[in-house]
Parts: sequence; C-alpha cells; structure tokens
Amino acid sequence: MENTILFNTFLDYYPIETRNFLANFNKKYDFSEICSSLESLRDLKVLIVGDGIVDEYHYCEPMGKSGKANLIVNRYLDKEVFAGGAFAIANHVSGLCKHVQLVTLLGKENSRESFVSENLKPNVKTNFFYREEGPTIVKRRYVHQYANQKLFEINFIDDRFINSSLEKQIIDNLELLVPQYDLVLISDFGHGFITENIFRAIEGKAKVLAINTQTNAANAGYNLITKYFNPNYVCLDESEVRLAAQKKHSDIEEIAQKIRKDLNANYLEVTLGKKGSIGVNYDGKINRTPIFSTNVVDTVGAGDAFFSFTAPCFAKGLSLDLVSFIGNAVGALAVQIVCNKKPVERDDLIGFINSLIK
Repeated sequence: MENTILFNTFLDYYPIETRNFLANFNKKYDFSEICSSLESLRDLKVLIVGDGIVDEYHYCEPMGKSGKANLIVNRYLDKEVFAGGAFAIANHVSGLCKHVQLVTLLGKENSRESFVSENLKPNVKTNFFYREEGPTIVKRRYVHQYANQKLFEINFIDDRFINSSLEKQIIDNLELLVPQYDLVLISDFGHGFITENIFRAIEGKAKVLAINTQTNAANAGYNLITKYFNPNYVCLDESEVRLAAQKKHSDIEEIAQKIRKDLNANYLEVTLGKKGSIGVNYDGKINRTPIFSTNVVDTVGAGDAFFSFTAPCFAKGLSLDLVSFIGNAVGALAVQIVCNKKPVERDDLIGFINSLIK
C-alpha cells in the first residue's frame, strides 16, 4: 500500500458521534463479512457511460502584485495531468470488478486519446466516439503549490449537445452493449454527451441503472437529476439535490425524500461533505453515516470515487447501511489523493476499513 494513504488507526481522532456509530456498526458487521461482500463484486459486469475529462494542475507561486494591473503575478513551476471524470470512474470501478467497459466522448481536435488510453487500467475496455467540433474536455486548474490552494480554472470545452448523426452512432452501440452488463453507470457532467435519446436507449435495457448528475461552473442550473426517471440508484451531493428541489434552506432529509420519490428511484445517496452522507430507500427510510476522514488534501474527484464504489455495492444487493459505510470509507481515502492522480484501490480500502472496525 502506498505511503500517501494515511490510515486512521486511532479512533480517538474522531468525535464521539463517529465513535458511537462505529461501535454500533461493529456489532452488526465483522471485518470478514465486509471483505466477502467486496470480493463478491469481482464478477460484476459494469458499463460506464459518461463525460471523460482531462484534469490539469498547473502549479505556481505568487510573486507579487503587478505594477500595471490589479492582479497577482505568479511564477510557473510545474504541472500534473490526470484522467478525470468518467475516465477516473472507470479506473475506480476496475479495481472492484473485472469486467468494465467505458463509452465516452473525445474531441477530434486535441483528442488526448494516447494520454487517456495510457492512463486507464488494463481491464477497462473503451468505446471512444469523436466530437467533430470541439476538443476532449480539459479542466486546467492553477494551483498554489505550497499552500495547495486553487487560484483559478480554465475549461477547454464545447458543451453543446452532440449532433444527431453522432448521437445515432452512440445509440446503436449502446443498444448492443447495455443488455450485456449487470450494471450501467451514467456519469453526466452536463457537457453535451448524454442526450435525452441516449438516456432513453440506456433506460429501456439496463438491468440496474445508477446515475450521477454533476453541477459545475459550466452547467450550473442546467444539469439537474430531475431530467431522469426510474433509476435504481442515484448519487448526488448536497448542492445538487438542493438545486433539483429548488430548496436552498429546507431540511436536507426532507429534500432527499422528496427527490427520491419524484425520481421513483430505489435508493438515493446524498454526500454532505464534513457532515457525512445520508441515504434514502424506497420506503423513505433515512440512513445517516458520518465522515471518516481526518486528513483532507484535495476534494476533487472524491464524489466520483464515492459513486464508483457504492453503485456496484448497491447493484450486488449489499445492505444499504453497508453501502453508505463503504462509500464514506472510500471518500476518506479519496480526499487524501491529489485530484485523480490514482484511483482508490481495493486493498487500501480493506486496510482502512480494518482500522475502523477492529
């Protein structure tokens, strides 16, 4: 296991609420049972359909205020490039499941295909489609290297919906692929790939359908989960579920129950940052799980990691409190990784869970 992952071996680091939760959880589940549950995911066949993103971190250090403009001048130091978005999700899932296929969109202009292919796990099969009128999506963040603070971001993106000819090619491909898989994950970043017709082609054939719709600067207010209906599993963060309900200050549990019912979803998971997560099942029952992280390096990609692990767990029929527990454990590991530098590995997760409940 890599030294960059710091396991929480002393539960005294946690507040009393978290320690009480873990004590009760340990009475219900033992370590070997959780390991067996994770092992049961190996043969699950997973299809991922979503927006692939290349994440760039350009590191710099402030030099001072410009004498000619009201801005801070920075010295360029270095850069790192990561496979993010649906690429990162495929890498996370591939550590749990042997059979993973990714359907995604690249740009013919500056496709980054070689980089993407080199940075996907060996057991990820790919179906790349190519947008004629734009690049593969790149999100370039400028980061203060020593403080690890993001200064600003530039997106290289054409987020208009794909044309009808390309849409038909993708639908024809999905109609063949979807029935072959036990689980379909839709990772919708709202960047023009997942059209209504593409969703309809998936919806009618998926055995288990899991969806995440992300709210970001490029789509704020225009990419809500409410455009979908009848998913089996939905994973959102608090701002995404509040936007969907158009309720900024209402009780989050009431909002989550309403959105799950409106979507007719079997299960809705809402990540709440430092407040942990809540899950709502088909009967409206709430399951609340605290966070397990004590060291936060970078939150970029943590939500994708949570979704990547919890969706297969749900599809395999794991109990919902165990799904949430595994998701929050994954989140605690993911926030210790810079962006999508590496996926959360199954062995790291097992080691961390052992430290939580031993």
